Amino acid sequence: MKRRLCGLLAAAAIAGLWPETTMPASPPLPTLPLQRDIWITGTIGRGSGTYAPGDYTTITLDRPSTSPCTDKVVTDILLGEGGAMPPTLLLPYLNQRVAVRGRVICPESGIQFEPQPDFVFPIW
Repeated sequence: MKRRLCGLLAAAAIAGLWPETTMPASPPLPTLPLQRDIWITGTIGRGSGTYAPGDYTTITLDRPSTSPCTDKVVTDILLGEGGAMPPTLLLPYLNQRVAVRGRVICPESGIQFEPQPDFVFPIW
């Protein structure tokens, strides 16, 4: 018992002296795949000029990810469909948490997710 306690105290002392810069950092965020069908989960919201002019829908991701377009962390993604952004896209799911299948694309304006409306499932 004494030997075990000494071992624990020694380990605690070493851990306390270890510089923070050499401690492992949190794992990097996953990068969303580009131009491949994927499932993402998040909450559908309505945008109003933050990411694009006019009304549109966005998805706030459950977990932040890295954008394949800019290598920056993203939490909200603009929803669009083949270059056109109908403002009613996934509007029936407004303010609901959903799982949706689609593809990430990189138009000139930044990251965009092209959902397949037939593959949207509310998460309760």
